[in-house]
Amino acid sequence: MRTELLLDQADDLLCNGRAGQAATLLAPVVGEEPGNVDAWLLLTRAHLALRRPAEALDAARAALRLEPHGAEALYWVSAAYTAAGRHELAVAAAVSAGNEDPGNPRLLERHGRALLAAGRLAEAERVLAAGAEFAHYDADLHVAHGVALFAAGRPLSAREAHGRALAIEPAHPQAQIELRRLTAAEQRIVDAESLVRVADEFAEALRIPAGGRRPEPNGSGVLAHLTAVAFAVCLAALLIIGVLDRVASLDVPPALTVALLCAAGSAACATALTRHRS
Repeated sequence: MRTELLLDQADDLLCNGRAGQAATLLAPVVGEEPGNVDAWLLLTRAHLALRRPAEALDAARAALRLEPHGAEALYWVSAAYTAAGRHELAVAAAVSAGNEDPGNPRLLERHGRALLAAGRLAEAERVLAAGAEFAHYDADLHVAHGVALFAAGRPLSAREAHGRALAIEPAHPQAQIELRRLTAAEQRIVDAESLVRVADEFAEALRIPAGGRRPEPNGSGVLAHLTAVAFAVCLAALLIIGVLDRVASLDVPPALTVALLCAAGSAACATALTRHRS
């Protein structure tokens, strides 16, 4: 029961974008229960969200060793290989997952996205087109198909695919994101040459290099740095005022001292909070 509660908590943390805390929570769980497949898969998700492809692959492989033919384990092994830029293995794992559960739209999407990340656009479009036709009820597949269509230089068809996703699920967040991205890109398209250039740029952005993408700067870490600088500036100002008061007998307004003390305290609290969240 305790483990189930921890896994539920980790899943909630992942859904709320707090992958670092989820990974911290899951580490002792897999240590104590190395045979827990669900814990390993959650840990894989956490590492992927943190852009740690090597750690994600280790966790996914641990799950796959426990369930050698598990479609879910194969799905996350494929995702981890994609994140690491090991595309042939990612595609192979996705195909194996699809063979274990034929027609599963989630596995069809994984196959298509593995091909997109490898730069195999024509294959990706074919796989996702077939998947979207077969599982026409699945909004995620239509979104992935739209992404492949735009990367292949077919923005109007891509818009139609995203529209089908929204017809199935009107509030689909990824479809809305892709439509906004497509609309912004279309403003740069004025002729055939610019269409090719914009589509190529989009396709290149989907590719994942060998070794994976570098982790993006952590926004909370940047904020923590800025608040720490503000704290240091306030302390330095207080020190300078104290020295001037001693040496030059400067008459410093008490309100200024109080304001600097309050600012320093606020900056210190903000620094502590942002570091705790990250």
